[in-house]
Amino acid sequence: MAHIIADEVRVLQKIEVHTNDVTCMQFHGTNILCTGSGDKTIRVFKWRSGDGFVEEPFSPLRTKMWVTDMKISPKGGVLASTSVDGQLILWDIQNGEQQDILFQNNNESIRTCAFSPNGDVIVTGDDAGHICIWGQSRTIVEDIKFHEESITTLAFSQDSAIMLSACSQGNIRMYDVDKGFKDLQPVCSLDSVHDLGVTSADFCSVTHTDPSDNLTRCYTFASCGTDQLLKIWRIYYTGHARSNDGGKFVVSRLIPKSLQEHLCGSAAIYPTEIMNAECVLSVQAHGSSVTYLKFNAAGTLLFTCGMDKAVKVWNLQGNCLRTLGEHTRYVNTIAINFDCSLVASGSNDRTVLIWDISGQLTKESNLSSLRQLLFKFASNQGEVPIEYLCPITHEIMKDPVIVEDGFNYERSAIEQWLSMKQTSPMTNLELATTETIENVVLRGKIEKYLLALDLDVFQQ
Repeated sequence: MAHIIADEVRVLQKIEVHTNDVTCMQFHGTNILCTGSGDKTIRVFKWRSGDGFVEEPFSPLRTKMWVTDMKISPKGGVLASTSVDGQLILWDIQNGEQQDILFQNNNESIRTCAFSPNGDVIVTGDDAGHICIWGQSRTIVEDIKFHEESITTLAFSQDSAIMLSACSQGNIRMYDVDKGFKDLQPVCSLDSVHDLGVTSADFCSVTHTDPSDNLTRCYTFASCGTDQLLKIWRIYYTGHARSNDGGKFVVSRLIPKSLQEHLCGSAAIYPTEIMNAECVLSVQAHGSSVTYLKFNAAGTLLFTCGMDKAVKVWNLQGNCLRTLGEHTRYVNTIAINFDCSLVASGSNDRTVLIWDISGQLTKESNLSSLRQLLFKFASNQGEVPIEYLCPITHEIMKDPVIVEDGFNYERSAIEQWLSMKQTSPMTNLELATTETIENVVLRGKIEKYLLALDLDVFQQ
């Protein structure tokens, strides 16, 4: 689904309640915003038509030390926060009450946390490189250490099959968690991804299956770091596919048969028989360190912020669509609401800015309008068939064409790609021909799908 970005994105609201750096934030749905700060508080805001975001009566939630990260459970109801005193606190997001206080085994400062999208676990990472996986019983089910420096970010693929960890040394580790979290080992390692450290990473929600074998899943994730770079990566994964003889993994064309280190720019990639990785794009994103990045829910846009005081909006071809610059100090974090109509940014200037991305909102707007409710319903209950989405734009195709690599693309998107490089956007392998073939059958299916979708909405 496409998202309209206003020609001139403006600040809809400025929130000035924190007394120290704003370190983390997250939207819950379209109209609840939670923020964390070095002032030892977490604040919860709810949108009220006419006033904008208003702090809830039970807010702030008070911690003993600097809040380093904060995430809301995908199942709703629970907010997790971490801090430099080594505490993982679980809060009831409806009333602000503490549900539990948990500690990692070594009591190190916890820097980051993440819920798996299916809500089964929460993971935390500390300054010593340890990662703890907490089960639904709120006990540690696994404690692993494959980093020598502080864990800076943790992320999951949308299907909860892959977990990613990154550290201040610049390394990324990928784990196959499709079958569980016991005895975890990295199934793909990326070293020296960003000089002087990875600051943030996030998975795109859109995945594809390689049409040549109907086996290999292709994932996209982005990373950023102190080297001012934004990198977009492709992950090729066959961990879910096993043969019937002894449970061995099936090696596809996208997984190397001779498993050895290969270089990708300055990064060294160590694949295994179930996972390989490739950097498909690297751009200088900011004039200083890139501090945080986040995909929107639909996987069509990427947002970054940095120490140059700016927030930027990108498409997945590495084009900067908008630059937002109203903060007076470093921007540490960003959050995007469910339908990508609002973006929040938090800074060392102690403010939270609410940006109207759509250009259609005022403080009088109702964020629970019919348009947003239909969008949420369609996204949760009627997902667009993956074969209808272009792997480059992640939007429904109007003019699908097939290329030598076996994938279908939006004609204009693949033509733009091939004008710059003669490689597959999905496999990064060189193409013998840049010829595109119109896929009339697929276009017919898409048109039929859109007509049915419009009819369903009309009948409501």
